[in-house]
Amino acid sequence: MKNLLALVLLLPASLPCAGAEPRPVTPGEIAAHLCFLSSDLLEGRGVGTRGGKLAESYIETVFRAGGLAPVFGESYLQQLELRRILPDPLFSLEIVEAVETVGGSVPLGAFGPDFVAAFPKPETGGRLEAEVVFAGYGIEASPWSWDDFKGADLKGKVLLVLAGEPGGDDPALFEGKALTYFGRWTTKFEVAARKGAAGVLLIHPSKGAPTSWDVVRNGWSRGTALDPTRKDLLALQGWLTEARAEKLLAAARLDLDELKKRAEERTFRPVPLGLKLRATGNNRYETVRTANVAGFVRCGRKDAPVVVISAHHDHLGVGNPEQGDAIYNGAIDNGSALAAMLALARTFGERPPAGVDLLFLAPAAEEEGLIGSAFFARNLPVPSARIAANLNLEMSAVWGEARDLVAIGARYSELQDVVETIARRHGMTVTPEANPEQGFFFRSDQFSFARAGIPGTWIDLGDDLAGKPAGTGKRLRDAY
Repeated sequence: MKNLLALVLLLPASLPCAGAEPRPVTPGEIAAHLCFLSSDLLEGRGVGTRGGKLAESYIETVFRAGGLAPVFGESYLQQLELRRILPDPLFSLEIVEAVETVGGSVPLGAFGPDFVAAFPKPETGGRLEAEVVFAGYGIEASPWSWDDFKGADLKGKVLLVLAGEPGGDDPALFEGKALTYFGRWTTKFEVAARKGAAGVLLIHPSKGAPTSWDVVRNGWSRGTALDPTRKDLLALQGWLTEARAEKLLAAARLDLDELKKRAEERTFRPVPLGLKLRATGNNRYETVRTANVAGFVRCGRKDAPVVVISAHHDHLGVGNPEQGDAIYNGAIDNGSALAAMLALARTFGERPPAGVDLLFLAPAAEEEGLIGSAFFARNLPVPSARIAANLNLEMSAVWGEARDLVAIGARYSELQDVVETIARRHGMTVTPEANPEQGFFFRSDQFSFARAGIPGTWIDLGDDLAGKPAGTGKRLRDAY
């Protein structure tokens, strides 16, 4: 298997292929795709929008022109439906001062500046009232002998949960600075739902957060989407600023800093606050239709192993105007990676590889929580045993040729050895992730394959730019 994966990672310059030499991939070819995909015409490629459907049609056209075969029967499109949850700017959270109290409440501020929240299920009916329990980090992780729940009855409760993981930079606990699967906010929602909780409110730290409150607020203010077929949906989910969490706890005569200290210990147990949360909001819901787009380059060998090369096609669409521009064009995220993938598809289509089938996949709704790739991984067009690996392209650097590369998440599978072998062969080095606390492996489409038992990695160029002064690449990436 390792030798097979190594051959795929060599890409067209070194793969044993049949037929004439293909036209090389050039910066101009990638730029041509990128300019169209990030143009205002596509309106930010929002999921289910006119611009998003234009992107789907464009990718299918490139696959057809490149000689790629359809993947889903006679179609290049794998259709799926999402539930879009449109925010209510008047959504309210208020704390009833004691479980026994009738009437009288403490408001937790305003939607946007102080909290964001939504009812994922229409069945909630726009109102929820439930007791609140502080649940530490909301983590259950047997590899680290960690259980924040200790068998507590959390059915019907709203959990107040810290973001991230315990242990800080200690590499002996939850991989230190690097965020693991257990620290993902989506994992915390999923675990709480399995525990029977009614909802989760995550506390956004005032210092040291990997993403700012503005990022959280903007993401939830434009609406969220989910797979409506999921069974593990909470009635309420959202985020509080740390200041509002302190106010909530003050109503229970508790101190957030003290609770944080307790949450750092394995002996932590959930703390009932003796308060009720009342959530009221008029979320609106709509069905959104989108599609994964895929094409096959076949080697001609029956039942050949398959390697999936992916880059998602969606971005954030149209938002609030900033300096007169409301379109999130998504040139780097993820137009750059998609453009590179389309160029590779054309190259391999002109000269198919020997001994392996390549499946080029542009998943939908990555920005909505990897929904498209998760749907694909649950509904594979070939038996899972045939799929050797997923090589995912995401936010590819555009500022110059790099002499190093990063393979995010490769260390979780045999792909790490493969990547290092190929890098050495091409005179490149493999550098560690620059920001492991961001948990990027769990935030892009390779993770959907990993969850399905298929090795996956996000291949990215590093920051050691050829012909540029040292530090140029990092400066450009940080500025972006």
